[in-house]
Amino acid sequence: MLRLLLLAMLLPACTAGVAAGAAVTTGAAVSLSAVQRNAGGCYAICTGGTTCNPRNGLCERMPCDGRCGAEQHCVTSFSESTCVAGAPSDVVSGAPGSQKTIPVLQPAAMPSGPPQIIPAAEVNPPSHK
Repeated sequence: MLRLLLLAMLLPACTAGVAAGAAVTTGAAVSLSAVQRNAGGCYAICTGGTTCNPRNGLCERMPCDGRCGAEQHCVTSFSESTCVAGAPSDVVSGAPGSQKTIPVLQPAAMPSGPPQIIPAAEVNPPSHK
């Protein structure tokens, strides 16, 4: 039935002028898009590493463009996305760098009162010879 309706809508486009054909074809596309969205799908067919978001009806890019297998997860950095073996963790992107850490020195005691500024000449007076 849907094919017959589509054929009936597109048949005038074949025999009419270019403007009329474009109007009929555009109307058919808008109608079918609305029917697809009303059924819970997207407005368009999602291709090329995208998937349908049923909440807003738009196609959205999948992590790693959907290339990862069932036993892999996607790790994304600022420059690339790669599939890595294993289940995903709670952190989906790792920060590059080494395992070195910067030592943090805690003050022995917090000074009380306002800060004092002592000129360097008073701290280390020059020696006069």
